[in-house]
Amino acid sequence: MQKNINTIKDATHEWVREFNAIPYSIIEKICKYDINSIYELTYTEDEYTNFLPMWGTLWTFGDSIDEEWARDNINIMQKCGFRVYEQDDLGILFGIDGAGYDFYSEHWMPLYKARGLKWHKNNNKIA
Repeated sequence: MQKNINTIKDATHEWVREFNAIPYSIIEKICKYDINSIYELTYTEDEYTNFLPMWGTLWTFGDSIDEEWARDNINIMQKCGFRVYEQDDLGILFGIDGAGYDFYSEHWMPLYKARGLKWHKNNNKIA
């Protein structure tokens, strides 16, 4: 079935649906087993109080091409508001250090645009 994707928002929703959501409980188990198997790739002048971002989920990309892009563009991921990690078995993981606002407009849509995706038909229409 081919979907009719007219807007950036619609296209972003389709893209994000392909991501794998990893609950913190799994990441915490990995960290207990081998804390050195996961490390943060993003850098900040602010010191985080927690090793993991506040939102209770990390994601991995559903496509290896997106993961390869992320490896080459950690700084862009960070500018879009993501904390990025690497784990020996899972590869690139990313999370959001925030809550109580629209993640799509603040994080996912800027990432879609930065990634250079053009899944939407109307280049001028966002929502």
